[in-house]
Amino acid sequence: MIREYKLKSARIENRPVFIFSVIFIVVLLMAICAVSVLLLNELNERRSTAPQAIPVLLIPSALPPALPPASPPAAMLANQFSTYIPIILSEQIWKVININSLGYELDGQRYDLATFTRIDGQDTVQGYCINRGWDVPGIGTEYLLNAEGIFVPLSQSDVDPIQRFLRIQP
Repeated sequence: MIREYKLKSARIENRPVFIFSVIFIVVLLMAICAVSVLLLNELNERRSTAPQAIPVLLIPSALPPALPPASPPAAMLANQFSTYIPIILSEQIWKVININSLGYELDGQRYDLATFTRIDGQDTVQGYCINRGWDVPGIGTEYLLNAEGIFVPLSQSDVDPIQRFLRIQP
């Protein structure tokens, strides 16, 4: 007896594996697109917000006396990618701790004598008044020591100006 065998194909069916691979790749690409769209939307929202102004410390002696302080210039506006560190001039700000009326003599003239301490409390200096007849400052009044060695009050009224003082060099 002769038997005839039909040869079956030895090929393994790869169709389900191929379909699963295509579906996986499509889902992965869709997820990447969705995440990209979300990130771009958030980035656009950040750019659309208005930049905020940086706080600016105005030094009274740096401004001309007749001009009022102006708003910060446009160049001083903050950028969302820039970091600005405010500069605090605490080493130049002094506080009155004592006033001695007519306590200083110079060339036969008597002047009010003020004792100042730095805000951080490390140094103490004295100065004599250079605007005789102006109001005497109260204890605790804050002054700025400028480059010329003159103590200028941080807050002052045009109607009742407060005395300015010249630093006495040791």
